[in-house]
Amino acid sequence: MPKASAINVLIVDDQQSMRGICKYILGQLGFKTITEAKSGRDALGKIEKDNFDLIISDWNMPDIDGLTLLKVLRKHPKTQKMPFIMATGRSDKEQVKEAITAGVNNYIIKPFDAGTMKKRIEAVIGALA
Repeated sequence: MPKASAINVLIVDDQQSMRGICKYILGQLGFKTITEAKSGRDALGKIEKDNFDLIISDWNMPDIDGLTLLKVLRKHPKTQKMPFIMATGRSDKEQVKEAITAGVNNYIIKPFDAGTMKKRIEAVIGALA
């Protein structure tokens, strides 16, 4: 996998503060191309216009939630293999199973730090070197 600086990331979260934290952590890990979406609907619009190498999405959002976004992406040939990490404040086992069944690549519980984020991303796309 390419270095973090060559990876195009989409952060999807309805909370500006969480998008900011996520963007800051990704910046610390060496990511340069980071796009933000404030909802699942906003994310779908951005995905239509651009190619992303990784999506990090909140689960609970108004409009289109993270699980619905994941299911929509998995149905289209262009996006069905796109690495997708779900971020949520809940560690409910049933919720995790549902995300895995829908095709999520990894799962991260909020709040998270740079070390945890790095591990989750590397588990999905390989070493960030």
